[in-house]
Amino acid sequence: MIMNVSDQVQLKFHGVSFPAVNFNSHAPFLHEDGSKININIDPKVFYPKDKPDYFRIIQEIYLYSEGYFDLNIVAIGTFEIRGTIDEVKKQSFVNLNAPAIMFPYIRSFITTLTANLGDVTGTLTIPTQFFKGELKEVDSIEEEE
Repeated sequence: MIMNVSDQVQLKFHGVSFPAVNFNSHAPFLHEDGSKININIDPKVFYPKDKPDYFRIIQEIYLYSEGYFDLNIVAIGTFEIRGTIDEVKKQSFVNLNAPAIMFPYIRSFITTLTANLGDVTGTLTIPTQFFKGELKEVDSIEEEE
């Protein structure tokens, strides 16, 4: 069977926004003293009722070093699935592909933000993350912001 490009399902990424950023510094972070940086990422999915082909991934990122700083970020990525898709493939797009597509933008945002903080933290580059498992579905984005 020959499939035309127009027949293929497409995952379209419309971008990522950062509606909430909260940074607190408790003391200058010195990379050379061996202090550990912890990262927690909690991705969720939101399906807008008025746009059935769209979904949003909400990633809450908490980055901290005990006694030095804490950084909380909410990142929202907007995606569209074009074409007919079975539920298994759709869930793969939602749970694996979409969070992975968003992550370089989040990583770059954190690097740029911390680079501009001067001696407070120094530039932080968080490691690549791997996403697996089913994302929790939320009823609205407002409850996450």
